[in-house]
Amino acid sequence: MTDTAIDIEALRASHARQYDPYSTATIQEHLDDIADRRENLPMSFSEKGGFWLATTYDDIAGMLRRNNKGFISFPNIPDGVLAFGQKRQIPIELDGPIHAQYRKLLDPLFSPSKVKGMEEQVRQIAIDLIAGFADKGEVDLVPEFAFPFPGTVFLSVMGWPVEDADMMNKWVGAFLHGVPGGTEEETLAARVDASEKSRAYIQAIVDDRRANPRDDITTAIVQAEFDGEPIPDEDLSDLFILLMMAGLDTTASVIAQSMAYFAKNPAKWDEMFADPDDIDAAVEELLRWTSPAVPTRNVADESAEVGGLELPKGERIHCPLAAANRDPKYYPDPDEIQFDRDPHPHLTFSLGTHRCIGVHLARQELRIAFEELRRVMPTFRLADGVEPKEHLSLTWGVEDVRLVFTPQDS
Repeated sequence: MTDTAIDIEALRASHARQYDPYSTATIQEHLDDIADRRENLPMSFSEKGGFWLATTYDDIAGMLRRNNKGFISFPNIPDGVLAFGQKRQIPIELDGPIHAQYRKLLDPLFSPSKVKGMEEQVRQIAIDLIAGFADKGEVDLVPEFAFPFPGTVFLSVMGWPVEDADMMNKWVGAFLHGVPGGTEEETLAARVDASEKSRAYIQAIVDDRRANPRDDITTAIVQAEFDGEPIPDEDLSDLFILLMMAGLDTTASVIAQSMAYFAKNPAKWDEMFADPDDIDAAVEELLRWTSPAVPTRNVADESAEVGGLELPKGERIHCPLAAANRDPKYYPDPDEIQFDRDPHPHLTFSLGTHRCIGVHLARQELRIAFEELRRVMPTFRLADGVEPKEHLSLTWGVEDVRLVFTPQDS
């Protein structure tokens, strides 16, 4: 055993504190635990899973900024288990020049100007979905709106058949959440089935765009070349599956968590719309407060400094973005939603080379979602006997958000 190995074992032992990213605790209980760690052991090592947990804004932001400069994103999971076999998820687990090629291709397709041109299309999707429950006076928000809304937007902007939204949403649900309450075998079977069916579906679209190019994002990606060579079909499938998942889960989680909160805090729902000019700032605060994504970074150089600790190559550091976004150093009373906070950039969309590709589209979707829900549901509450169910895992979210409201006169 080398001196370095002895040192890291001693360092791990001196900073040991177990952490379960798949805990059944509520989100707030999880955040309370993180707050205690931030105060007493900002960097802790969990022997179960074999990873470190970062808890401060400065440490997490520093690692995200230093991607390719001491840290890499592969594997993007705390225990090092690969999410999809032995392959890296494209582009979230790529680093270096190949990742830069993908970003050079994708970033212009989701630029502010491109997204602005999608606004009417996105708003109509929200209006159409809300029309499905507006007259009923009740809605099971996650399956009826929070999840299908970004899914339908994704299909629409990609140029895929929007009538396939329900099918695609089921695939994404299997990928990200397995079979809720099911066994590991049932979850694995569901994910294998979703993988096989989604890849066959995507391959048909790729074949069509090669034969019949269109003026859409999918054609632009399918026709792209890296170093004079087209992107292999298998890599295109991986890319589209990742875009599919990223485009749905985070936005759906922010909508669902926020509406569950507003159901219990109706005065905040009113406050959000008190001044139309303040809605964008309110969306940013909701993004900070919800923070669904939970990336992992890995030491790539011989060593790297994190939180005052020198960690050797290969050490994995789990980075719940909610931990950074609830750091009282930058956000006083961090567990409270305050729409008039002094602005400090939140990390919900990450930082650096892996900053979310769809950041501008997500912000637009959220603003439109809340505006259109407000139009139909100026007041609402949780249905009797309902308590939303929260989940952690690699994206944090909430389910069973059943709301009742008084239908508006048409």
